[in-house]
Amino acid sequence: EELQGVVSRLTPSEARAVGIAAMSRHFGIDYTQVFEAVDRDHSGTVSRVEFRRYITQVLPAHAATDTPRPTNRQLALFGLNSAIPFVVFGMLDNSIMILGGDVVDDLVGSTLQLSTLACAAIANTFADVLGISIGNTVEALSSRCGVPSANLTQAQAEMPMVRRLGLACGSFGILVGCVIGMSPLLFMDHDAKALKDAFAKVDTDGSGALELPELRRALAGAGLQDVDD
Repeated sequence: EELQGVVSRLTPSEARAVGIAAMSRHFGIDYTQVFEAVDRDHSGTVSRVEFRRYITQVLPAHAATDTPRPTNRQLALFGLNSAIPFVVFGMLDNSIMILGGDVVDDLVGSTLQLSTLACAAIANTFADVLGISIGNTVEALSSRCGVPSANLTQAQAEMPMVRRLGLACGSFGILVGCVIGMSPLLFMDHDAKALKDAFAKVDTDGSGALELPELRRALAGAGLQDVDD
């Protein structure tokens, strides 16, 4: 009661000074400077606009300044964890596009007169849909690779340098994955594929055998007009 009586006899400025001094001593921070930074119009009181500015602008800036920089090991682990899922996704996307395009070309490409690029585009559509569908599965499998977590705090994860590192490692990961996904090209018989495409162009009726009129048209198209039966 005696303390309440003393406080009640203080003027508003004195009560504010006592409160700031008590907070500064308790938290070890000079709240006088904090109050002066918030009270931009030097009215001695903090308006709603000034308080909102402090919460939305000043506090995040102080938090970013006070956030310790991640160690090199944390950055390396974060970059590796960011790259691995994209390596897997790029590998699946490119390999499915190549293999699927070859299958589409074999099944319906000749019948529908689709070009190689059209078949690849159809296969790429399925590859992208599949990639989105199994995205969570890929991330779950990637997390089981045994790579330790970077253990970054929320503030560290939001640092600009960490975000740029994640973007760079993700881009590099998908580049590596796409290169690996091109490996099916090494095992394809391109000569047989070219011969099959040429045969399909000559076999206009799709019978699977070349008839004399078809041969004549093919030879005429090649500029060989005077060919005996």
